[in-house]
Amino acid sequence: MRTWLLLLLLALLGFTWWASRPEPSENPTDRASGKDVQDYYMDTLVLRQFDTHGQLSHRLLAGDAQHYRDSGLTRLTAPDYVLYKQGNPVWTINAASGELSSDQNLLKLFGKTTLERKADDVHPAMRLVTADLRVYPHKEYAETDEPVTVTSEQNWIESTGMQAWFKPQTKILFPAQARAHYVAQ
Repeated sequence: MRTWLLLLLLALLGFTWWASRPEPSENPTDRASGKDVQDYYMDTLVLRQFDTHGQLSHRLLAGDAQHYRDSGLTRLTAPDYVLYKQGNPVWTINAASGELSSDQNLLKLFGKTTLERKADDVHPAMRLVTADLRVYPHKEYAETDEPVTVTSEQNWIESTGMQAWFKPQTKILFPAQARAHYVAQ
């Protein structure tokens, strides 16, 4: 009788364990609907890239980041991207939000986007304001099809679209509807 009672208790314990185990976390309807599933979240993201000489090349800082498993995409809040030359910051790019591709070759910045270059011995400070900028970190290149406003001291340029090569020397092309005001020094 005791053996049967012990077996019944063990069977009841096994059934309770089996019934209370957690369900798999993945929702099968997410896959069926094509919805990309967030697999991790980071509070304050800092990515640093160094050149072949060990000098800091660029840095990406974001308030938070959500990574999505299937696409490999990382969505960013308040991204702050800085390009360095010989370890010193040259260009700073800020936006309200952004997305970083899985291979980190494309950084899309959304909403109002500001690019700033600090003054140096040769160049005055420069500020560009646009929206929806695409940055290619490894090419040190950025582009947009949106309106752009550039200010530098008393000079300004307004254009639709922009292509910018940041290194080795900065070159910025304004492809359409450009207007400029230049004060000779």
